[in-house]
Amino acid sequence: NNYGSSNKDKKKYLIEFVSANPTGPLHVGHSRGAILGDVISNLLKFNNQSVTKEYYVNDYGNQIVNFTKSVYHRIREIKFNEKFPTDNEDLYPGDYLIEIAKNIIKKNKNIPFDSYESSSEILSKKSIEESLVIIKSNLKNLGVQHDNFVSETDIVLNNEVDQVVDKLK
Repeated sequence: NNYGSSNKDKKKYLIEFVSANPTGPLHVGHSRGAILGDVISNLLKFNNQSVTKEYYVNDYGNQIVNFTKSVYHRIREIKFNEKFPTDNEDLYPGDYLIEIAKNIIKKNKNIPFDSYESSSEILSKKSIEESLVIIKSNLKNLGVQHDNFVSETDIVLNNEVDQVVDKLK
């Protein structure tokens, strides 16, 4: 039954919501935003609007460098019994990184992890992928599903912002 819905002026909507940094698990505030964004999207869909639900992955910048270094140190802790450097305030100390590190080790036997510099690029990609697995699972448990996950890194490296700004000039 579509009682209360409207067929007037069909428009396209891009609803971007949650978009938490992939440096850690979702928390209650993220969940509230996820539910609100999903409800707004569903109301628009109920009113016969075209809706795309998008998650903007903030995977560019210093926070990702620090996250990747944190995962690297957890990997070193697991593989080589090195102590995680708790004195470095830039690192993420959370135990959730142990699960991410274990998954990366298990799925990537060809990465030696001898030095951060030699593995940082691939490790950053794998760390974000593993974090998004956890985030997507949490969202699924809330009943929230996005149509797109868009990478900030891809946008920056493809000069998409500059292209849009140039068009506006």
